[in-house]
Amino acid sequence: MSVRYCAKSLVVRAPFALRSGTVRLQSSTSKATTGDESVTLKNDASNSAEPVDVTLARQSEFNGSISRLLQQAMKTQVGESGDLESKLQPPLTEREQQLDERLTEFLRKYSKYNKVLDLPEDTNKFDFSSKILSQPLHTREFPYLSHTSKEQPYSEQELYVRQLKHAAHTSKLGAAIEEVYFPHKDVFNPPTLQQVSIERLMAAGVHLGQSTALWRASTQPYIYGEYKGIHIIDLNQTLSHLKRAAQVVEGVAENGGLILFLGTREGQKRTLIKAAERVNGYYVASKWVPGTLTNPTEISSSWERQEVDYFGKATGRELTLNESMSIIKPDLLVVLNPTENRNALKEAMKARVPTIGIIDTDSEPSLVTYPIPGNDDSLRSVSLLTSILAKAGERGVQTRLNRAST
Repeated sequence: MSVRYCAKSLVVRAPFALRSGTVRLQSSTSKATTGDESVTLKNDASNSAEPVDVTLARQSEFNGSISRLLQQAMKTQVGESGDLESKLQPPLTEREQQLDERLTEFLRKYSKYNKVLDLPEDTNKFDFSSKILSQPLHTREFPYLSHTSKEQPYSEQELYVRQLKHAAHTSKLGAAIEEVYFPHKDVFNPPTLQQVSIERLMAAGVHLGQSTALWRASTQPYIYGEYKGIHIIDLNQTLSHLKRAAQVVEGVAENGGLILFLGTREGQKRTLIKAAERVNGYYVASKWVPGTLTNPTEISSSWERQEVDYFGKATGRELTLNESMSIIKPDLLVVLNPTENRNALKEAMKARVPTIGIIDTDSEPSLVTYPIPGNDDSLRSVSLLTSILAKAGERGVQTRLNRAST
Protein backbone atom coordinates (compact mmCIF):
# COMPACT_ATOMS: atom_id res chain seq x y z
CA MET A 1 0.00 0.00 0.00
CA SER A 2 1.50 3.37 -1.05
CA VAL A 3 1.80 6.49 1.05
CA ARG A 4 -0.60 8.35 -1.25
CA TYR A 5 -3.28 5.79 -0.46
CA CYS A 6 -2.70 6.31 3.29
CA ALA A 7 -3.07 10.04 2.86
CA LYS A 8 -6.23 9.59 0.87
CA SER A 9 -7.68 7.31 3.55
CA LEU A 10 -6.99 9.96 6.17
CA VAL A 11 -8.93 12.54 4.17
CA VAL A 12 -11.82 10.17 3.76
CA ARG A 13 -11.93 9.41 7.48
CA ALA A 14 -11.59 13.08 8.50
CA PRO A 15 -15.32 13.90 8.55
CA PHE A 16 -15.94 10.93 10.83
CA ALA A 17 -13.28 12.14 13.26
CA LEU A 18 -14.69 15.62 13.11
CA ARG A 19 -18.22 14.52 13.88
CA SER A 20 -17.13 12.20 16.69
CA GLY A 21 -17.17 13.73 20.15
CA THR A 22 -14.78 11.32 21.87
CA VAL A 23 -12.04 10.35 19.34
CA ARG A 24 -9.92 12.98 17.56
CA LEU A 25 -6.62 12.94 15.72
CA GLN A 26 -3.56 14.41 17.46
CA SER A 27 -0.64 16.22 15.97
CA SER A 28 2.58 17.62 17.39
CA THR A 29 0.96 20.99 18.04
CA SER A 30 -2.67 20.05 18.74
CA LYS A 31 -4.12 17.69 21.31
CA ALA A 32 -7.46 15.93 21.56
CA THR A 33 -9.99 17.77 23.65
CA THR A 34 -12.77 16.36 25.79
CA GLY A 35 -16.27 17.49 26.54
CA ASP A 36 -15.20 19.36 29.72
CA GLU A 37 -12.68 21.47 27.82
CA SER A 38 -15.34 22.36 25.30
CA VAL A 39 -17.53 23.69 28.05
CA THR A 40 -14.65 25.72 29.47
CA LEU A 41 -13.88 27.22 26.10
CA LYS A 42 -17.50 28.01 25.60
CA ASN A 43 -17.70 29.78 28.99
CA ASP A 44 -14.53 31.76 28.26
CA ALA A 45 -15.87 32.75 24.89
CA SER A 46 -19.12 33.95 26.46
CA ASN A 47 -17.24 36.19 28.88
CA SER A 48 -15.17 37.76 26.10
CA ALA A 49 -16.37 40.68 24.06
CA GLU A 50 -16.41 38.77 20.76
CA PRO A 51 -17.95 35.28 20.89
CA VAL A 52 -15.96 32.47 19.15
CA ASP A 53 -17.55 29.50 17.37
CA VAL A 54 -15.95 26.43 18.96
CA THR A 55 -16.90 24.10 16.08
CA LEU A 56 -15.27 26.29 13.43
CA ALA A 57 -12.18 26.70 15.58
CA ARG A 58 -11.75 22.95 16.08
CA GLN A 59 -12.43 22.31 12.41
CA SER A 60 -9.77 24.81 11.39
CA GLU A 61 -7.32 23.27 13.86
CA PHE A 62 -8.09 19.76 12.59
CA ASN A 63 -7.73 20.79 8.94
CA GLY A 64 -4.35 22.29 9.71
CA SER A 65 -3.15 19.09 11.38
CA ILE A 66 -4.37 17.01 8.41
CA SER A 67 -2.55 19.29 5.98
CA ARG A 68 0.68 18.91 7.90
CA LEU A 69 0.28 15.13 7.97
CA LEU A 70 -0.34 15.05 4.23
CA GLN A 71 2.72 17.19 3.51
CA GLN A 72 4.83 14.94 5.70
CA ALA A 73 3.44 11.82 4.01
CA MET A 74 4.11 13.19 0.53
CA LYS A 75 7.77 13.80 1.44
CA THR A 76 8.21 10.26 2.79
CA GLN A 77 9.72 7.75 0.36
CA VAL A 78 7.95 4.47 -0.41
CA GLY A 79 10.89 2.42 0.83
CA GLU A 80 10.85 4.26 4.18
CA SER A 81 7.19 3.45 4.85
CA GLY A 82 8.14 0.05 6.32
CA ASP A 83 5.32 -2.19 7.45
CA LEU A 84 2.66 0.46 6.93
CA GLU A 85 0.20 -2.04 5.49
CA SER A 86 0.53 -4.31 8.53
CA LYS A 87 -0.16 -1.36 10.81
CA LEU A 88 -3.29 -0.40 8.89
CA GLN A 89 -4.46 -4.01 8.84
CA PRO A 90 -3.73 -5.40 12.30
CA PRO A 91 -4.07 -9.17 12.92
CA LEU A 92 -7.50 -10.54 13.79
CA THR A 93 -8.42 -11.36 17.32
CA GLU A 94 -9.46 -14.85 18.38
CA ARG A 95 -13.15 -13.96 18.17
CA GLU A 96 -12.73 -12.40 14.74
CA GLN A 97 -10.89 -15.49 13.47
CA GLN A 98 -13.76 -17.72 14.59
CA LEU A 99 -16.28 -15.53 12.79
CA ASP A 100 -14.10 -15.48 9.67
CA GLU A 101 -13.86 -19.29 9.61
CA ARG A 102 -17.63 -19.67 9.99
CA LEU A 103 -18.26 -17.21 7.16
CA THR A 104 -15.77 -19.01 4.91
CA GLU A 105 -17.44 -22.35 5.60
CA PHE A 106 -20.87 -20.90 4.84
CA LEU A 107 -19.66 -19.42 1.54
CA ARG A 108 -18.07 -22.76 0.60
CA LYS A 109 -21.29 -24.71 1.15
CA TYR A 110 -23.44 -22.08 -0.56
CA SER A 111 -21.20 -22.01 -3.62
CA LYS A 112 -21.14 -25.80 -3.83
CA TYR A 113 -24.89 -26.44 -3.63
CA ASN A 114 -26.00 -23.42 -5.69
CA LYS A 115 -23.20 -23.75 -8.28
CA VAL A 116 -22.19 -20.12 -8.01
CA LEU A 117 -18.52 -20.94 -8.62
CA ASP A 118 -16.74 -23.80 -10.34
CA LEU A 119 -15.09 -25.09 -7.19
CA PRO A 120 -12.31 -27.68 -7.29
CA GLU A 121 -12.79 -31.06 -5.68
CA ASP A 122 -10.82 -29.93 -2.64
CA THR A 123 -12.82 -26.83 -1.73
CA ASN A 124 -10.68 -26.24 1.35
CA LYS A 125 -7.93 -24.93 -0.94
CA PHE A 126 -10.17 -22.38 -2.66
CA ASP A 127 -9.55 -18.75 -1.77
CA PHE A 128 -12.92 -17.23 -0.93
CA SER A 129 -11.36 -13.87 -0.25
CA SER A 130 -10.67 -13.35 -3.97
CA LYS A 131 -12.41 -10.67 -6.01
CA ILE A 132 -14.53 -13.23 -7.90
CA LEU A 133 -17.19 -13.24 -5.19
CA SER A 134 -17.57 -9.49 -5.42
CA GLN A 135 -18.34 -9.61 -9.17
CA PRO A 136 -21.84 -10.20 -10.62
CA LEU A 137 -22.60 -13.52 -12.28
CA HIS A 138 -22.74 -12.17 -15.86
CA THR A 139 -19.44 -10.31 -15.35
CA ARG A 140 -17.63 -13.54 -14.43
CA GLU A 141 -18.64 -15.21 -17.71
CA PHE A 142 -18.33 -12.09 -19.90
CA PRO A 143 -15.66 -9.83 -18.39
CA TYR A 144 -15.55 -7.54 -21.46
CA LEU A 145 -19.31 -6.96 -21.66
CA SER A 146 -20.11 -3.26 -22.01
CA HIS A 147 -23.28 -2.09 -20.28
CA THR A 148 -25.60 0.52 -21.71
CA SER A 149 -27.58 3.03 -19.69
CA LYS A 150 -31.28 2.63 -18.95
CA GLU A 151 -32.20 5.30 -21.49
CA GLN A 152 -30.41 3.54 -24.37
CA PRO A 153 -31.48 0.29 -26.08
CA TYR A 154 -29.61 -2.95 -25.51
CA SER A 155 -26.38 -3.40 -27.44
CA GLU A 156 -25.68 -6.45 -29.62
CA GLN A 157 -23.55 -7.97 -26.85
CA GLU A 158 -26.30 -7.58 -24.27
CA LEU A 159 -28.90 -9.00 -26.64
CA TYR A 160 -26.65 -12.01 -27.24
CA VAL A 161 -26.24 -12.60 -23.49
CA ARG A 162 -30.01 -12.31 -22.97
CA GLN A 163 -30.57 -14.80 -25.77
CA LEU A 164 -28.18 -17.27 -24.15
CA LYS A 165 -30.01 -16.94 -20.85
CA HIS A 166 -33.35 -17.44 -22.59
CA ALA A 167 -32.06 -20.53 -24.40
CA ALA A 168 -30.76 -21.99 -21.13
CA HIS A 169 -33.91 -21.47 -19.07
CA THR A 170 -37.08 -20.10 -20.66
CA SER A 171 -36.87 -21.78 -24.08
CA LYS A 172 -37.15 -25.23 -22.51
CA LEU A 173 -40.57 -24.45 -21.10
CA GLY A 174 -43.86 -25.14 -22.87
CA ALA A 175 -45.10 -27.91 -25.13
CA ALA A 176 -43.25 -29.49 -28.03
CA ILE A 177 -44.46 -28.16 -31.40
CA GLU A 178 -44.78 -30.82 -34.11
CA GLU A 179 -46.29 -31.08 -37.58
CA VAL A 180 -46.41 -27.34 -38.20
CA TYR A 181 -47.36 -26.14 -41.68
CA PHE A 182 -44.84 -23.90 -43.45
CA PRO A 183 -46.13 -22.60 -46.80
CA HIS A 184 -42.70 -22.39 -48.43
CA LYS A 185 -41.93 -26.08 -47.88
CA ASP A 186 -44.54 -27.27 -50.38
CA VAL A 187 -43.04 -24.95 -53.00
CA PHE A 188 -39.30 -25.22 -52.44
CA ASN A 189 -39.11 -28.73 -50.98
CA PRO A 190 -42.11 -30.69 -52.28
CA PRO A 191 -42.60 -34.38 -51.56
CA THR A 192 -41.94 -36.99 -54.18
CA LEU A 193 -44.70 -39.06 -55.70
CA GLN A 194 -43.83 -41.98 -53.41
CA GLN A 195 -44.11 -39.77 -50.32
CA VAL A 196 -47.59 -38.48 -51.11
CA SER A 197 -50.38 -40.01 -49.01
CA ILE A 198 -54.07 -39.44 -48.42
CA GLU A 199 -53.25 -38.02 -45.00
CA ARG A 200 -51.03 -35.33 -46.52
CA LEU A 201 -53.60 -34.48 -49.16
CA MET A 202 -56.27 -34.11 -46.48
CA ALA A 203 -53.99 -31.88 -44.39
CA ALA A 204 -53.63 -29.57 -47.40
CA GLY A 205 -57.42 -29.39 -47.86
CA VAL A 206 -57.51 -31.12 -51.26
CA HIS A 207 -60.68 -32.98 -50.29
CA LEU A 208 -62.79 -29.83 -49.83
CA GLY A 209 -65.07 -29.22 -52.81
CA GLN A 210 -67.52 -26.48 -53.73
CA SER A 211 -70.99 -25.85 -52.39
CA THR A 212 -73.67 -28.34 -53.37
CA ALA A 213 -75.51 -25.53 -55.18
CA LEU A 214 -72.56 -25.20 -57.61
CA TRP A 215 -72.23 -28.92 -58.26
CA ARG A 216 -71.62 -30.08 -61.81
CA ALA A 217 -73.02 -33.53 -62.55
CA SER A 218 -69.99 -34.62 -64.59
CA THR A 219 -67.87 -34.62 -61.41
CA GLN A 220 -70.03 -37.26 -59.71
CA PRO A 221 -67.36 -40.04 -59.97
CA TYR A 222 -64.95 -37.88 -57.95
CA ILE A 223 -67.33 -37.06 -55.05
CA TYR A 224 -67.07 -39.03 -51.82
CA GLY A 225 -70.00 -37.44 -49.99
CA GLU A 226 -71.54 -34.27 -48.61
CA TYR A 227 -70.83 -32.45 -45.35
CA LYS A 228 -72.48 -29.24 -44.13
CA GLY A 229 -73.49 -28.07 -47.57
CA ILE A 230 -70.23 -28.81 -49.41
CA HIS A 231 -69.08 -31.81 -51.40
CA ILE A 232 -66.18 -33.94 -50.20
CA ILE A 233 -63.81 -35.15 -52.91
CA ASP A 234 -62.65 -38.76 -52.87
CA LEU A 235 -58.92 -38.60 -52.17
CA ASN A 236 -58.39 -42.12 -53.51
CA GLN A 237 -59.46 -40.81 -56.91
CA THR A 238 -57.24 -37.76 -56.42
CA LEU A 239 -54.18 -39.84 -55.59
CA SER A 240 -54.61 -42.20 -58.56
CA HIS A 241 -55.18 -39.34 -61.03
CA LEU A 242 -52.25 -37.41 -59.56
CA LYS A 243 -49.89 -40.33 -60.12
CA ARG A 244 -51.04 -40.69 -63.72
CA ALA A 245 -50.55 -36.97 -64.41
CA ALA A 246 -47.12 -37.02 -62.75
CA GLN A 247 -46.04 -39.85 -65.07
CA VAL A 248 -47.17 -37.78 -68.05
CA VAL A 249 -45.18 -34.75 -66.90
CA GLU A 250 -42.12 -36.90 -66.28
CA GLY A 251 -42.36 -38.47 -69.74
CA VAL A 252 -42.73 -35.12 -71.51
CA ALA A 253 -39.78 -33.64 -69.63
CA GLU A 254 -37.66 -36.73 -70.26
CA ASN A 255 -38.22 -36.43 -74.03
CA GLY A 256 -37.29 -32.74 -74.08
CA GLY A 257 -40.85 -31.40 -74.38
CA LEU A 258 -41.95 -27.88 -73.53
CA ILE A 259 -44.24 -27.58 -70.49
CA LEU A 260 -46.33 -24.49 -69.84
CA PHE A 261 -47.90 -23.73 -66.42
CA LEU A 262 -50.98 -21.50 -66.32
CA GLY A 263 -52.47 -19.94 -63.17
CA THR A 264 -54.21 -16.58 -63.06
CA ARG A 265 -55.34 -16.38 -59.43
CA GLU A 266 -53.71 -14.21 -56.82
CA GLY A 267 -50.93 -15.89 -54.82
CA GLN A 268 -50.07 -18.56 -57.42
CA LYS A 269 -47.15 -16.77 -59.05
CA ARG A 270 -44.44 -18.06 -56.73
CA THR A 271 -45.60 -21.64 -57.25
CA LEU A 272 -45.64 -21.16 -61.03
CA ILE A 273 -42.15 -19.66 -61.13
CA LYS A 274 -40.61 -22.48 -59.12
CA ALA A 275 -42.45 -25.17 -61.09
CA ALA A 276 -41.27 -23.71 -64.41
CA GLU A 277 -37.68 -23.60 -63.15
CA ARG A 278 -37.76 -27.28 -62.22
CA VAL A 279 -38.83 -28.48 -65.67
CA ASN A 280 -37.04 -25.76 -67.72
CA GLY A 281 -40.43 -24.60 -68.95
CA TYR A 282 -42.55 -21.46 -68.94
CA TYR A 283 -45.44 -20.01 -66.97
CA VAL A 284 -48.30 -17.53 -67.34
CA ALA A 285 -49.36 -15.83 -64.11
CA SER A 286 -51.49 -13.04 -65.55
CA LYS A 287 -54.28 -12.93 -68.14
CA TRP A 288 -54.26 -15.52 -70.89
CA VAL A 289 -54.15 -13.72 -74.23
CA PRO A 290 -56.82 -15.22 -76.51
CA GLY A 291 -55.38 -16.63 -79.73
CA THR A 292 -51.98 -17.51 -78.27
CA LEU A 293 -52.21 -21.05 -79.66
CA THR A 294 -54.77 -20.65 -82.47
CA ASN A 295 -53.66 -17.33 -83.98
CA PRO A 296 -49.86 -17.51 -84.29
CA THR A 297 -49.62 -14.91 -87.07
CA GLU A 298 -50.86 -12.18 -84.75
CA ILE A 299 -49.66 -13.35 -81.32
CA SER A 300 -46.56 -15.49 -81.60
CA SER A 301 -45.16 -14.32 -84.94
CA SER A 302 -43.01 -11.69 -83.21
CA TRP A 303 -41.53 -14.15 -80.73
CA GLU A 304 -37.86 -14.94 -81.15
CA ARG A 305 -37.11 -18.52 -82.14
CA GLN A 306 -33.96 -20.57 -81.76
CA GLU A 307 -32.89 -24.18 -81.95
CA VAL A 308 -31.66 -25.97 -78.84
CA ASP A 309 -29.84 -29.24 -78.36
CA TYR A 310 -30.66 -32.17 -76.11
CA PHE A 311 -29.22 -30.32 -73.08
CA GLY A 312 -31.42 -27.25 -73.69
CA LYS A 313 -28.57 -25.05 -74.98
CA ALA A 314 -28.85 -22.93 -78.12
CA THR A 315 -27.11 -24.41 -81.17
CA GLY A 316 -26.82 -21.09 -83.01
CA ARG A 317 -28.07 -22.51 -86.33
CA GLU A 318 -29.98 -20.10 -88.55
CA LEU A 319 -33.60 -21.15 -88.97
CA THR A 320 -35.34 -21.46 -92.32
CA LEU A 321 -38.31 -19.35 -93.34
CA ASN A 322 -40.81 -22.11 -92.60
CA GLU A 323 -39.29 -22.70 -89.18
CA SER A 324 -39.40 -18.99 -88.39
CA MET A 325 -43.07 -18.72 -89.35
CA SER A 326 -44.21 -21.97 -87.70
CA ILE A 327 -46.57 -22.01 -84.74
CA ILE A 328 -45.06 -22.08 -81.28
CA LYS A 329 -46.98 -24.27 -78.91
CA PRO A 330 -46.16 -26.23 -75.76
CA ASP A 331 -46.08 -29.99 -75.58
CA LEU A 332 -48.06 -29.97 -72.31
CA LEU A 333 -50.28 -27.37 -70.64
CA VAL A 334 -50.84 -27.51 -66.86
CA VAL A 335 -53.79 -25.36 -65.73
CA LEU A 336 -54.26 -24.62 -62.04
CA ASN A 337 -57.73 -23.03 -62.31
CA PRO A 338 -59.56 -24.42 -65.37
CA THR A 339 -62.84 -22.63 -64.59
CA GLU A 340 -61.35 -19.17 -65.29
CA ASN A 341 -59.22 -20.35 -68.23
CA ARG A 342 -61.69 -22.09 -70.51
CA ASN A 343 -60.37 -20.16 -73.51
CA ALA A 344 -56.90 -21.63 -72.97
CA LEU A 345 -58.35 -25.14 -72.70
CA LYS A 346 -60.37 -24.75 -75.88
CA GLU A 347 -57.34 -23.43 -77.76
CA ALA A 348 -55.28 -26.36 -76.49
CA MET A 349 -57.93 -28.77 -77.81
CA LYS A 350 -57.84 -27.12 -81.26
CA ALA A 351 -54.01 -27.06 -81.29
CA ARG A 352 -53.89 -30.71 -80.13
CA VAL A 353 -51.99 -29.88 -76.93
CA PRO A 354 -52.59 -32.26 -74.00
CA THR A 355 -53.67 -30.59 -70.78
CA ILE A 356 -53.58 -31.30 -67.04
CA GLY A 357 -55.96 -29.46 -64.74
CA ILE A 358 -57.15 -29.41 -61.12
CA ILE A 359 -60.86 -30.17 -61.33
CA ASP A 360 -63.13 -28.94 -58.54
CA THR A 361 -66.76 -29.99 -58.15
CA ASP A 362 -67.89 -26.95 -60.18
CA SER A 363 -65.49 -27.56 -63.12
CA GLU A 364 -65.93 -29.57 -66.31
CA PRO A 365 -63.52 -32.53 -66.40
CA SER A 366 -64.12 -33.21 -70.10
CA LEU A 367 -62.19 -30.05 -71.06
CA VAL A 368 -58.97 -31.49 -69.60
CA THR A 369 -57.00 -34.44 -70.94
CA TYR A 370 -55.71 -35.56 -67.53
CA PRO A 371 -57.97 -34.25 -64.75
CA ILE A 372 -56.90 -34.23 -61.09
CA PRO A 373 -59.88 -34.02 -58.67
CA GLY A 374 -59.07 -31.49 -55.96
CA ASN A 375 -59.68 -28.13 -54.39
CA ASP A 376 -58.62 -25.36 -56.79
CA ASP A 377 -59.60 -22.51 -54.44
CA SER A 378 -57.10 -23.27 -51.67
CA LEU A 379 -53.61 -21.91 -52.28
CA ARG A 380 -52.11 -24.65 -50.13
CA SER A 381 -53.87 -27.37 -52.12
CA VAL A 382 -52.85 -25.90 -55.48
CA SER A 383 -49.23 -25.40 -54.37
CA LEU A 384 -48.94 -29.00 -53.19
CA LEU A 385 -50.39 -30.56 -56.35
CA THR A 386 -48.40 -28.32 -58.69
CA SER A 387 -45.14 -28.88 -56.83
CA ILE A 388 -45.62 -32.66 -56.99
CA LEU A 389 -46.05 -32.45 -60.77
CA ALA A 390 -43.01 -30.18 -61.06
CA LYS A 391 -40.96 -32.58 -58.95
CA ALA A 392 -41.84 -35.41 -61.34
CA GLY A 393 -40.86 -33.21 -64.30
CA GLU A 394 -37.55 -32.41 -62.65
CA ARG A 395 -36.84 -36.11 -62.32
CA GLY A 396 -37.57 -36.54 -66.04
CA VAL A 397 -35.19 -33.71 -66.95
CA GLN A 398 -32.45 -35.26 -64.83
CA THR A 399 -33.00 -38.62 -66.50
CA ARG A 400 -32.65 -37.02 -69.95
CA LEU A 401 -29.43 -35.24 -68.97
CA ASN A 402 -27.95 -38.43 -67.51
CA ARG A 403 -28.80 -40.31 -70.67
CA ALA A 404 -27.20 -37.65 -72.87
CA SER A 405 -24.00 -37.49 -70.80
CA THR A 406 -23.33 -41.25 -71.11
